[in-house]
Amino acid sequence: MHERRKQLVEEIRTAERARELLAGLERRLKERDRSDLEEHLGHLERLAGALPEPHSVRLLAESAVRSARDRGAGYAGSAASRCRSKTEGRLSTLRGSLSSLEALAGINA
Repeated sequence: MHERRKQLVEEIRTAERARELLAGLERRLKERDRSDLEEHLGHLERLAGALPEPHSVRLLAESAVRSARDRGAGYAGSAASRCRSKTEGRLSTLRGSLSSLEALAGINA
């Protein structure tokens, strides 16, 4: 059970970091601030690259990066917003799983 808790905590940290980066990307695109956009996209790419292929956070980050590079700022900002929102949903699920695990551990203790 300790290993599962450790894994959930790590996934939560990763999803939180992705959410922060996606929110920053969304803000930059909506404000049409492209001054350090490539650097920001690089952070997102590195985060995504550290995750396994089918990981939902990886897929969302890669989608946002693609949109930012291939589409106009308006569409890309909306895409980043959708990806951030989906990442927040994933965070909620992970936190719920962690709470359930901790409650179960408390019962078994």
